[in-house]
Amino acid sequence: MLISIHNFKYHNDIRHSMLFDEAGADALPMRFVAAAVLMGIIVALSATALADLTRDAQVKCFYGDLSVLEARASAIYQQGGARDVSDVWDNTGTKEIVTFNVPDGVECVVFGAMLPQEGVLPISASPHESNIIYYTTYQGVTQTLPSKARYAALPGLDGPIVLMPGSYELTLELVTDRSSTYITLY
Repeated sequence: MLISIHNFKYHNDIRHSMLFDEAGADALPMRFVAAAVLMGIIVALSATALADLTRDAQVKCFYGDLSVLEARASAIYQQGGARDVSDVWDNTGTKEIVTFNVPDGVECVVFGAMLPQEGVLPISASPHESNIIYYTTYQGVTQTLPSKARYAALPGLDGPIVLMPGSYELTLELVTDRSSTYITLY
């Protein structure tokens, strides 16, 4: 029995000395600051990664929406029934109203002209690129989507259609200027 009382006293002395020993107390504030800084860095990196994942998901969803819009425009283009823009009394033609969203993960969408490398928006449409849709992501990557339809902006049908991030209610209309037929969005 003496041995067990002795062991009890020995353990209590160690616990007692650990509780009241202040040798490491001077370094505690610095350790808390270092831990707080590391946690702040980890939270900031996690937030940045989450924002990038959200934008990537927006771009993937946008590509699907753009493909649906292109499919509708191609169907209207192949169906025919264009309005003649040179005849002010012509109110016939094929029209369809769609809602379309360009997310923040996409800088701009251009129907009918390639974006210049300087990032300046194109002013005139190229006849060789009028059936291509270009869009630039937040990472600066330009993607293309070929189309069966040709795109041009009203009134003169010589400019591309440019959409910036935002929500749009677009009218797809098939128009002609006696030389060619285009899909225009307004």
